[in-house]
Amino acid sequence: MPVGLLSKLGSLVAEKPVALTVDTDKDVVLAPVSGRVVPLEELSDPVFAQGMLGVGVGIRPEDDVAYAPVSGTVTADVKTKHALLFKAENGAEVLLHVGLDSVALGGAGFRPLVRKGDSVLAGEAVLSFDRSLMAQRGIDDTVVVTVSNTDAFSDVTVSASGEVVAGKPLLRYLDIAGNFVLETHLLKIYIK
Repeated sequence: MPVGLLSKLGSLVAEKPVALTVDTDKDVVLAPVSGRVVPLEELSDPVFAQGMLGVGVGIRPEDDVAYAPVSGTVTADVKTKHALLFKAENGAEVLLHVGLDSVALGGAGFRPLVRKGDSVLAGEAVLSFDRSLMAQRGIDDTVVVTVSNTDAFSDVTVSASGEVVAGKPLLRYLDIAGNFVLETHLLKIYIK
């Protein structure tokens, strides 16, 4: 039986990994990867270590796929494919950045699974990356997650330490009035 060109090309295209099953609290940023949590101040990149890009953490990843930390819209992607910015449904701006100094790879080893303007659900696969290439090039593969518009919230806190599993709570934020926000399609409830 002859094999057509589309069949051959189809076998070369990697499939998007299956989405994680996650809780969808709107006051939580989820871990995009499984691994060991590292406080920002311990990272070698001073921009992250000094909190210039917001409140968050690094994660030393165990795997090579990053999942959406929030439900919302991809508001920025970068030419070098190593970072995405999300605008969560509640207004939080969440940065997902793979690797320290990974811009030096010029996009090699990164495969974005979404692009600017796409809507995403928390736990959806959004970026794959080649950890072995990063190791070969001497690049730290730490995945950094921050909430960059912290002034829109009364508090942003780290809610995980030690080992974390992709899709589990990582950061938590309070609305500007100091309340956790729980929302349904019919009702908004503020909890003190």
